[in-house]
Amino acid sequence: MPRPRLRIELAGCLRELVLREAETAEILPLVLDPEQRFPAVVEGRLALEMAALIDSIDGEVPTEEQAQAIVASPPALAAVCQARNAFYDALIASGRALADCPHCTAGEVELDLLFYWLTLRLPPYRLFDEGVLMGHPALADPLPGGSRPAGRPLARAIRFRYPAEPTLCGRLRPLVGPQSLAAAESAWRALAAIERDDDHWHWTRRNTGFRAILRLSQGLSWADGRQATPQEIDQLPLGAYLFLDLLHFATTNVDVSDPSRLSVSCPECGGAFLPVLPTDA
Repeated sequence: MPRPRLRIELAGCLRELVLREAETAEILPLVLDPEQRFPAVVEGRLALEMAALIDSIDGEVPTEEQAQAIVASPPALAAVCQARNAFYDALIASGRALADCPHCTAGEVELDLLFYWLTLRLPPYRLFDEGVLMGHPALADPLPGGSRPAGRPLARAIRFRYPAEPTLCGRLRPLVGPQSLAAAESAWRALAAIERDDDHWHWTRRNTGFRAILRLSQGLSWADGRQATPQEIDQLPLGAYLFLDLLHFATTNVDVSDPSRLSVSCPECGGAFLPVLPTDA
């Protein structure tokens, strides 16, 4: 996907900016919960995000001073945030869910997030609160599993594909119930001995973004069957993380109240099923 380009005015001069898709660890650990959003803290986090988000300014790597100048200029910040928001919306829209048929071994139905949001009648998702600060990731804290209608077949698996280099492929599992909580606690204990160096400063339960990163690593396995690690989730393109966070929410935490809207048919055997994960709810 082409990188967004825009022109903004900084210090009385027009500058050309090129944005980039940052890695998850560059942005998600900067998430601030509402009670943490003091003006000085917000400005500092936004400046760090600008430095990670902007690939170049007039062909040069952006400086700390330029990132701070963008945050200090409401028109410049609004222009960058608008371009960023549209960029990540497009990246998320490029991800695909692959719902495996429970009636046969060959069938799969390819879906996008829009399908789930329309058929489940979900309100529009907001990646950024008021278009500026990144919102609370759904995976940051355990949510209850959505209800499932009795007697309706569910997908044998929910796999995914995201267009990166190389293409990211894998499978989600539902993070609900006592076993999921126990696995997460075991993962936290395993991380206790890791030194908090510059690459792992955010690897703490107090960091909302890292809680989401750790939980996604627990709920994701790669195409080769290997469970993901927190380090691998750190290195995901941010658009991939955001897509998977929303996909897990839609397929795990949302009640299926109208199965007729959600039902899909297998292109191989014609069998009908609901493209969501089991939650025992």
